[in-house]
Amino acid sequence: MNKQKLISAAIGIILLAGVTGCSSDQSPQGSPPPTSTPSSQASAQNQPTTQPAKPINTQEVADKVTKLINEKFPGSWKVEGKTLSKGDYTENEKYDIAKAVGKEFSDSMVSIFVGQDRISSTVIGKDGKPVSSGYAVPTEIAETLKSGKVTTGKPSDLGGVVYQKVFIPLKEGDKTVAVISVSVSQ
Repeated sequence: MNKQKLISAAIGIILLAGVTGCSSDQSPQGSPPPTSTPSSQASAQNQPTTQPAKPINTQEVADKVTKLINEKFPGSWKVEGKTLSKGDYTENEKYDIAKAVGKEFSDSMVSIFVGQDRISSTVIGKDGKPVSSGYAVPTEIAETLKSGKVTTGKPSDLGGVVYQKVFIPLKEGDKTVAVISVSVSQ
């Protein structure tokens, strides 16, 4: 049970870090920043807390996500208001697209945005439900919506694990209708 609480807290911090942009203090207001618990003070002083990040191929991630979605959810993308559909399937309040992509990349976090609204996520909040609001939207969402191109965000470090954010446009023809954000552990 404590492991689940730790994972939920860590994911919440990562989400907040991912949405606060360049701020040097990326902890929620009123909450202490995440800390590591080394086995001894000497080891903490002599060893880095973060392993060097392995670069990821963002285009490879984007291609894998696009292929997976098209195979599991056939049909055209459609947006009505804040509702996102692919063929006969509607993602809002079901989270199956986000979950499928999350399973494809171990230890990842996935969110889907329609405009500036997060409509789906694999991140589970304190209430046990997927997080869909309460966090600022990363600036890369607007960039990806406008450019229609894969965008990357600043890597985030959480407890020694570095996550690279990849923002992938979901397109119908040449038009970007939504963006899927995949935070992949490096």
